[in-house]
Parts: sequence; C-alpha cells; structure tokens
Amino acid sequence: MVIMKPESKNVHYYVTAYFVLWILLFEFLLPVNSVLPKPSIVLESFSDLWINYKLPINFISTVAVIYISLSMAYLFVYLLRSFLIGKNNFITGFILSLEWFSKYVPGIAIGLLLIFWFPDSEFIEFIFAFLTAFLSMVLKIQLKLNEVRLDYIDAARSLGMEERVIKRDILWKMLQPELSKHLFVIHLYIWAMLIAFEFMKGGLGIGVIFKKAIEFQDLSALFSTFLITGLTVYLGTALLKAVTNKFIYWSID
Repeated sequence: MVIMKPESKNVHYYVTAYFVLWILLFEFLLPVNSVLPKPSIVLESFSDLWINYKLPINFISTVAVIYISLSMAYLFVYLLRSFLIGKNNFITGFILSLEWFSKYVPGIAIGLLLIFWFPDSEFIEFIFAFLTAFLSMVLKIQLKLNEVRLDYIDAARSLGMEERVIKRDILWKMLQPELSKHLFVIHLYIWAMLIAFEFMKGGLGIGVIFKKAIEFQDLSALFSTFLITGLTVYLGTALLKAVTNKFIYWSID
C-alpha cells in the first residue's frame, strides 16, 4: 500500500503555539512594528483584501491555474504513457534533452521569457504551470524506470504480452506509486513558481496581491495573504493525499 507518513501531532502543537505566541506578543505586549502585524489588524485587513486587492478574482485565478494544470498534466501523462515509458522514442528523447537545460537554467527564467513573449496573455500562466508539472512527471518516470523490477517484465514477456501492453498496463502500475509521491513535490513547486510568475507578470493572481502589498508597504495585507496561501496549500495537500491514497493504494518493492 502507498502509505503517506502522517504528520506528527507535535507539529500541530508547535504550530498552535506559534499562533498563541504571535497573539500574546504582537497584540498585547509589543507596540506597532514592522516585523509582524497585530492579529486584530490582520483580521481587519481581510475586508481591504476583498475590496482593494480584489482577493476573490486573484485567489480563484491562482487556484484554478494550479489545480487544473496539475490535473491536465497527469491526464496527459496517463494518455501518453505508452510513449513516455521508454527511452528510445522522439517524445522522451526531446523531454530528456530539456533536463540538461534545467540543470543550469532555473525554471523561472523560462517564465521570464514567456512574460516577454506574451506580456498581455493571462492564459500563458496556465501554459507555464502545465509544462512545469508535465515535464517534471515525465522526468520522474524516466528516472524510476531504471529502478523497476525486471522479474515482472520478464514474466509478462514470457506469457507473450506485447511491449505496448507491458508499458501501458504493467510498467505504468509499477510507476504510479512513485509518481503519486512526486505529485506532492510538484504541488508545492508549482505554487512557488506560479506566485513568482504572477509577481513579475502582473495581471491576476495571488502573486499580484503580494506585489501590491509590498509596493504599498502594507504589512497586514502581506501577512494576511501569506496566511491565506499557506492554508490553501495545506488544504490542497490534504485533498491530494486523500485522492492518491484512494486510487493508488499499492506499492511495488
């Protein structure tokens, strides 16, 4: 079974302690400062986020791009699995060639090029997130192909199964547990990359709220957006964990 390691209860205690300490120190003991805002001011800032920073449309834009692109990338990997699970074809050869560039060129640099080429396109954010997720999944598959157990493959071949069927059904099932674990890495990575992308490009998105909050020196809005983003990532991770545990419940050792 694919068993995701549960979070330690001690972690939740520490997180609760951080919030209690923040309330005690910055609400009652410390004066107004430029480090952390008072909790009461943070609560009041949510109305400003809603009206002045257009939180609903920016929040929905980022969340939609991330989870639609992640789902679409996994779907494309699934549909193309017969071609992607292999090393001697044009598709995987082309994608693996991009790995060389990824070692020396940060992904966000590609984002800068996309912003330069398509400065007024909101759809380009989806393209950026989709390609980031899709290429990462393919590279993970290629890496794990070197670690699969050959006895399963040899047994399938001895029964006369076609190579295409072996790739599509057997190898894919063997790779799915590791790919599902990699989804959590991609999930957090796309959040970071897309916020940076939106920060630089402008338009819509949570990254735009961060940019405006910094420009206006609005600490409460900055901190509130940070809390909203953290909570959303946490909920997204929990949902992703529930889905993967339900549908990918085996492991191949």
